[in-house]
Amino acid sequence: METSNKEKLSAKVPDNRKEITEITETELKELEKVAKQYGRDSWEYSKYLKKNFKHIGEEIPENIPFSEYHDYILRNFRITKPMKEWTDIDYKVYNSWQKRLLVLFSIKEHGWKEPFDDRQKRIIERVRNGTDYDILADECPEWFQ
Repeated sequence: METSNKEKLSAKVPDNRKEITEITETELKELEKVAKQYGRDSWEYSKYLKKNFKHIGEEIPENIPFSEYHDYILRNFRITKPMKEWTDIDYKVYNSWQKRLLVLFSIKEHGWKEPFDDRQKRIIERVRNGTDYDILADECPEWFQ
C-alpha cells in the first residue's frame, strides 16, 4: 500500500498527553501511588496511564507490506524482560502495543481489501507510524469495547 505525504499528515491525531518517557518526578510519585493502591496489572493503573501519558511506538518500515504488519510488530516490538521487572514505561509500551495489534485484528475481522478508502488508509498509516491508539478510542469506539 502506498500513501502520499498528504495522507501521512492526515494520519496524525492531536494528542496533548506527555510521552511516557518524559515523566517528571511528581508524575512518577503519582504513578507509584496508583500502582501501590491498585497494582500495576490493574485496570485502574492502565486507565491512569492511558489518560495521562502516550507512547509513540516504533515505526514499521515503509517497505513492509501492510499484510505483514501484525507479524512484524510481534517479532520486533515486544518487551523481552520478565513482567516482574517492568517499569511504568514498560506497562505503557505494552498497553500501546496491545492496542496496535487489536486494531490490526479488527481490520482483518472487518475484511478490509484494497483499494482502501481514505479513512482506512489513515488508520493503516497510524498503525505503521506508531500512533498511540489510546487517543483513537473516541474516534473508533467499536474497536476498544
